[in-house]
Amino acid sequence: MKIKVVKQRRKTISLKIVDSNNAELKVPISLPEKEINNFVESKRSWIEKQSKRFAENECFANSFDLEGKLYINGEFYADANSVIIGYDSLSEKAKKNAVQNFYKSQFWNLQQTTKDVSEKFGLSYDKLLPTTSVKVWGSYNSKRVMKLNWKLVILPKELVYYVVCHELAHSVHFNHSTYFWNEVERMCPNCKSLRKKLNEFGFLLTRDF
Repeated sequence: MKIKVVKQRRKTISLKIVDSNNAELKVPISLPEKEINNFVESKRSWIEKQSKRFAENECFANSFDLEGKLYINGEFYADANSVIIGYDSLSEKAKKNAVQNFYKSQFWNLQQTTKDVSEKFGLSYDKLLPTTSVKVWGSYNSKRVMKLNWKLVILPKELVYYVVCHELAHSVHFNHSTYFWNEVERMCPNCKSLRKKLNEFGFLLTRDF
């Protein structure tokens, strides 16, 4: 792995893994080269572990051919040109808009799942809206407005279920306390494994459709 060393006016050392082949190490300007090398060596095992994890995530992301193909519930759904009229003749910008509109048209699936979970566990919300956030899959605010990322329609159903449970749990706990996680686990007993699996789909959040 290539480690880029950046010297700054700071007191601490910060190591960030950028991808499977690159990392960034921020160090104090006056820190001797020997100490920098010693620090890197002390983190060698962790670096290799993170590099492997990033490589696995990148491989998983590459298994989705998002150029001209549509996915629903974690599986290949159809070629875009068989669903979107005139897709092949559209400009790149128009293709992105068409694909985005297709996925947004499937938002009703998320609405139905939310309604079902809400009724099953007695947790409520006043309004459900789609969001285009590039950082989170969902949110729930003090005005009882719940938002779900429309890209969730691409994910497997069990992950959608987990996200919905997570956000509805905020209707009783506006934090991530032990009580909150207990509530999530009450609705979704395998939430820990699903949360880990959800991270594998993180690449979709920043994907420009």
